[in-house]
Amino acid sequence: MKSDKKNKIINAFFIIAAIIGFTFYCFELVLLHYNQTLFPVTGKYESDLFAHIEMALDGWGYSILAVIYRLFALMPEFGFHFAIATFLCVCEAGTLALTFILLRTNRIETKTAIIFAAMSGFVAPAYIRAIQPYRYIGYQSGSIWHNSTYIVMKFTALICIVLYLAISAKYKEKISAGELIAFAILLAVTTSVKTNFILVFAPVALLFLIIDWILGVPFKRLLFCALTVIPSIAVILFQEYVLFGESTGNGIIIDPLYSVYLRAEKPYFTMILSAAFPIMILLINIIPVLKDTFLDFKDKKRGLTHRFFLLAWTMWFVAFAEYILLRETGERELDDNFAWGYDFCIFILFIVSIMYFVKNIYSLLGKMNKKNMSDLSDTSKDDTAPAKVNAFDIFKAVYLILALALLIYHTYCGVFFFVRLTQGITFFMQ
Repeated sequence: MKSDKKNKIINAFFIIAAIIGFTFYCFELVLLHYNQTLFPVTGKYESDLFAHIEMALDGWGYSILAVIYRLFALMPEFGFHFAIATFLCVCEAGTLALTFILLRTNRIETKTAIIFAAMSGFVAPAYIRAIQPYRYIGYQSGSIWHNSTYIVMKFTALICIVLYLAISAKYKEKISAGELIAFAILLAVTTSVKTNFILVFAPVALLFLIIDWILGVPFKRLLFCALTVIPSIAVILFQEYVLFGESTGNGIIIDPLYSVYLRAEKPYFTMILSAAFPIMILLINIIPVLKDTFLDFKDKKRGLTHRFFLLAWTMWFVAFAEYILLRETGERELDDNFAWGYDFCIFILFIVSIMYFVKNIYSLLGKMNKKNMSDLSDTSKDDTAPAKVNAFDIFKAVYLILALALLIYHTYCGVFFFVRLTQGITFFMQ
């Protein structure tokens, strides 16, 4: 009884602390974005937001955010700036909430899910000054607070991912017209905010539709799913005309490694440091994931056991290929715009890697508890004899501790970066 009461008190204090921390984070976000609306690209509160607002008010813009900013402009000046800041804060807070939901749906305990969802909102490249002097420039990061179109795309794209996983989990047995329509609309909205998500998601989604067809999902259902991309194609055609029409002088060409070397002195190292924790989790999970996937194809009733894991890494591969092969020409040449899809994929990699990290911890603890219970039930054993420890379990425990330390450093780098941004320091900070 006392133990239950103690646990309730601890849980209450934890929830209160989480609410206070979340509220303070939202307050800082609104303050940061409000200041970003006031300052041009001059160093202080430097961001792309001021330029995005100017383009919108001048009547130009490829993103649906331009329309939203024009609507906000109907308000008095303070309300206009405050509305934009609040809108971006809602998107960022929504991203954290969706991350928490994803973690909980993967059977991660509530307090653990809250902690790791918060960490996922800050994770940044594992900064090493000797590799790249700037904390953000030259790296790739899923945590970005200076680009409004990325912030909103990150939120809406994560909704698309959540809905896609929900649809694909059950479309072997049934399919919901309402969910497909909602997905088509959300995908088109996400594309209208920023094109980068669909450029990495659509090829992978098509590949997974083919895989699901092989695994026995009726072709008719898969065709309906494929048709959800049509509204987004219309959006892409409009954006292509605005951004790359003949009068713009802009274009897209194949130029291997141009974008990679655009701002990074040692890009191969910065790419590893940008996704160091996901790489560690990949290395320890790749063999069991491949084994399970082989069994999925052998027993087609199973479906894809590790769909989210495979989706995240395949999207990262496509984004990586686009990033290293393509570049824009014209006045957008130096903007490095193909990095945005790659940045989002890194964010997704951190989420799925956190899931598998926690699963590895749960599995290891469960195995140890099972072993301890087995030892206690075996009365024939000599109590003075040393317990037998599996060498691989020791290695795995040490490996996971190092992975946690790396994740904490990723988070520290992101928190440091965010705090400096709120102080008005440029995102070109060292």
